[in-house]
Amino acid sequence: MRSLSAFPRYGDGWLEAILLPVLALLLVWILNPSDPLLLRADFPWLLLIPLLIALRYEFLPALLATLILGSTFLWHPYPLAPSLVASAGTVVVALVGAEFASYWRRREAGRALQEEITATRLRQLADDLYVTRVSLDRLEQSLLYQPVSVRTAVHELRSALAAQHGHLDAAVLQRVLYFLNQLAGVQVAAWYRVGAEEAHPQRLAQLGAVADWDGADPVWREALAKGQSQNIAALELTQIHHYLSVHVHGDEQSERQILAVEDMSFFAINRESLQIVEVLFQYLCNYADSLQFAKPILQRWPDCPAAFATDFLQLQRLAAVVPEVGFCICYDFHPGADADLVVGRIATLRRGLDVLWLHRDAKHSCLLVLLPFAGPAAADGYRLRIENELRDGFLAQWQQAFRSCQLFRVDGSAATTQLASFLDSGTKQ
Repeated sequence: MRSLSAFPRYGDGWLEAILLPVLALLLVWILNPSDPLLLRADFPWLLLIPLLIALRYEFLPALLATLILGSTFLWHPYPLAPSLVASAGTVVVALVGAEFASYWRRREAGRALQEEITATRLRQLADDLYVTRVSLDRLEQSLLYQPVSVRTAVHELRSALAAQHGHLDAAVLQRVLYFLNQLAGVQVAAWYRVGAEEAHPQRLAQLGAVADWDGADPVWREALAKGQSQNIAALELTQIHHYLSVHVHGDEQSERQILAVEDMSFFAINRESLQIVEVLFQYLCNYADSLQFAKPILQRWPDCPAAFATDFLQLQRLAAVVPEVGFCICYDFHPGADADLVVGRIATLRRGLDVLWLHRDAKHSCLLVLLPFAGPAAADGYRLRIENELRDGFLAQWQQAFRSCQLFRVDGSAATTQLASFLDSGTKQ
């Protein structure tokens, strides 16, 4: 393995190992034909050739140079004993030089590897320092305002939309733009509304120094032509004309909601920030549409939670194509502190998709529990689990407050009719 590792590449030292001894022998033979190897001189100078080659290219090229020099014994009448001694000494000199060269190369390889590792670590430290500096800049920017999260923003905007029954007025939209500034670094943006027959959009809210509407911008034109949100990265534009991204909700036959982003902070111009803007925009538009659709329920029963109304309407529409979409459990309780305690316990036992609505009047407290996508067995199992939990921990309150419990299937009939029948059936027991 040592010889193989010392074997040089093609053309690496072999040419010198051949030419140097041949030229040296030719020169010395011309100058001193009686002693071409200079063995009778004060110093055998030709021994330096294998030594130098060994120091540069290790042992094998030096051995070749030694053999070329040793071939002189075949055509020049040197005594046998001195010839053997000279040959052996030359080989030993080549071995010593090759060993030193191998040791030095190992040291150089280790030093080069150490330098590469050091340079890599320095690059990593520089990258980490850059990321840390960017993070500190973002943290400093966020601390200038009240820190918010996506969950907090969505919860506050949902509450504002529910209070407005899904109407996207200027106050709600201004809060949306504020949260986009906090969450995605949006600096300049405007919210527009475009009617089905309107050629120019109506600006409803703005953030920062918004310029006049530019209908010739390529991002705007592409977004309205395809009816989908677009940005400069998706269109592979090399130059920013006016808008960084344009987000669209709705189609040509209905009213469209459009969010046009003109400027963002430098570190926020990335796919993640644009995705946050798109997700929040589409989510709020869809939620506003659901609240508009649920307006008849919310107007008839003002105490109905918006989440209950929207989810019930979604299941009612889905029931037209799917035979079984879910159930609704109606608990009827005597009004009072015991009923409030039992209702609070049921609320803590709800599953992820379950939605609750507590409807009160002078004589009854009706709790409707909507179980989306639950079958008869799952709904009955949920009812039994709730009753067992309440009997184990709140038996006295359960016995004082409980009146009745009924299970209803959600079908495709009118939503207000179904809910009215649920509430009436519960209070008639």
